[in-house]
Amino acid sequence: MVAACSATTELKSDGAARCAVAFYDAIRADQGRKACDVLTAATIKQLQSQEERACPEAITALNYQGGEVTNVHVFITSAKVDFSSGESAFLNREPGGWKLSAIACKVEEGKPRDRPLDCEVEA
Repeated sequence: MVAACSATTELKSDGAARCAVAFYDAIRADQGRKACDVLTAATIKQLQSQEERACPEAITALNYQGGEVTNVHVFITSAKVDFSSGESAFLNREPGGWKLSAIACKVEEGKPRDRPLDCEVEA
């Protein structure tokens, strides 16, 4: 597991942010295995089903922007990390620490009240 997502920081918003940033850093470095290490099992399963290939190959083929962390919201066992690109990532706190459950989420077009987030991958 990536140290940035360890249980020692699981209750802090900076732990969730570090986990999301670790994911985007791994993507930028074309390190699919490291990126997959910070995904929930359900997210990996969904990704592999969606892309019809193993997680390390599939995860680096999708379109991500990331950027600087602009906001972090922690809700007991889940978190949302917002990036300067307008993307958001959602995380779940698991026994070993934070894991990403939805990545590269952006607001869809439409009226503000009717604009759900559309994610590249979500469990």
